[in-house]
Amino acid sequence: MMEMRSPIEFHDNRFLMFVLDQMANDFEQEGVDDVIRMTLGKSELPLHPEIIGAMKDALDTFEKSTLVFPGGLPELREALAEDYKKNYDLDIKPSNIVINVGTSALFRNLFYLLAKEGDEVLLPLPYYSLYHFCAQLVGAKVRYYNIDLDTLSLDMDSFKANFTDKTKIVVINSPGNPLGNILTPEELYAIDEIIDGRAVVINDEIYASVCFDKRSTSVLELKDTKSMFITTNAFSKGYRMYSRRVGYCIVPDELVTPLTVIQHHTLLTTDPVVQYGALEALQHPEEIEQLVGLYRDRRDYTVEQFEKVPLVKAIPAQGSFYFTLNCQDYMKEHGLSTSLELAEEIMKYKHVATVPGSDFGLPNTLRLSYSNSRYHEGIDRLVDFFTNKATG
Repeated sequence: MMEMRSPIEFHDNRFLMFVLDQMANDFEQEGVDDVIRMTLGKSELPLHPEIIGAMKDALDTFEKSTLVFPGGLPELREALAEDYKKNYDLDIKPSNIVINVGTSALFRNLFYLLAKEGDEVLLPLPYYSLYHFCAQLVGAKVRYYNIDLDTLSLDMDSFKANFTDKTKIVVINSPGNPLGNILTPEELYAIDEIIDGRAVVINDEIYASVCFDKRSTSVLELKDTKSMFITTNAFSKGYRMYSRRVGYCIVPDELVTPLTVIQHHTLLTTDPVVQYGALEALQHPEEIEQLVGLYRDRRDYTVEQFEKVPLVKAIPAQGSFYFTLNCQDYMKEHGLSTSLELAEEIMKYKHVATVPGSDFGLPNTLRLSYSNSRYHEGIDRLVDFFTNKATG
């Protein structure tokens, strides 16, 4: 009989973000009309009308809507190369850009190409859960390097200690999810110096356009590096095309064919209709500026309001869609053993859906998504929850 993975194994790997989002949905179905979701990184702002118009036009045009390019529409790859030239003054060949339905599938395929059972991958702690799951899918051992929760800087000692001769993939994420930390050029060069060409670096810069206080550095801007760098990005965040699923990666010449061949057999093509939407999105950088201003204000409001909460520490994000609350003291004071328990308590009493930090390797934290028009009200409810519970 064919051996299958244990259902328990997948239960233990549940993405708790979706568990809490489903809990919020259940409350709404039961008639609770004041639920505030701070779960998904899905902006509440509608798409620009011209992005919608471009997709409608493609859908109504048979020649456009039926195009099949496993590596992505040539014109979108060319437009992305031009965009990196404009924003970073980088000369990227369109042929080195591979399109897929978001970055999740790209990570899965890249891990398959670059690692096998028994190899090691080095991830940031905290990490986005996709990285951890992709490592499990290929049977690789996971090691971590730390991001300091107080300074949001990379702990270089932990990086050196956990990079080994068995490391095949190193993942960096800047701005990071969930912390919103931004790696400095000095940190990026130090990473390359340690790796010294012995592993491939996958740079997840999906939040690169959502920086609040300083611009993030793309690894593609680094000069005279020794290691192989791959960059992943998507239209789901800055351009708000969350459910339209257009992502891409920029890879060196030797990975273009292997990655594209995988897509020949497992993808066939990313929907050309949404790719035409992505093409139009690149014409509207003002959309990103609007979103960054809005989310910077929400970041600042969170920091200000949580100054009055004695047992919870707000970690000021430098970018991304998220804010992290360190709830360790509160959880200890109130006998809560997991961030899932805490999130369920908040949902029960305040009807605010948050994400347990266990999703990211931080079991004593909560992650909040800025992407809700009632965000300030949600923060006020959270402050009330923590303050009243803390004072009895």
